[in-house]
Amino acid sequence: MNDNLIIKQATIQDLKRIVPIFDSYREYFKQKRNPIEVEKFLFGKFEHLESMIFIAEHQGEVIGFAQLYPVFSSLSLQRVWLLNDFFISEAHRNQGVGKQLFEKVKEFTSLTMSKAIELSVEHSNQKAWEFWEKQGFKLDEEFRYYYFKI
Repeated sequence: MNDNLIIKQATIQDLKRIVPIFDSYREYFKQKRNPIEVEKFLFGKFEHLESMIFIAEHQGEVIGFAQLYPVFSSLSLQRVWLLNDFFISEAHRNQGVGKQLFEKVKEFTSLTMSKAIELSVEHSNQKAWEFWEKQGFKLDEEFRYYYFKI
């Protein structure tokens, strides 16, 4: 597959091709499919330059994506990228697609002179832990993260 795999930064022209996989991603996390709202959401990200989206394409089909949001560290005076969404379609997992997609994310964050990449993983998703640890991520033992739901 690596010969036919294209990893690139998505543009608004890719919007309609991203919607199905983004909806599958949401469904994976037990959300109802809603392609109309997904398209509106993603359109807003492109329109307002609120995130960076990278896609993995195989034979013209989007088979994976990564979405990053900028956050900032006041202490280090640097940008940090929050890798909020990362998904590879089930039929293309364990074929190196995720690793190649993450390489593009790392390259981008380096080019933007960022301090780090942050992400979170569900406690129950051991496959994801293992994947991210293989990519060099370390479990944060310095800070305890909390979540306040509105």
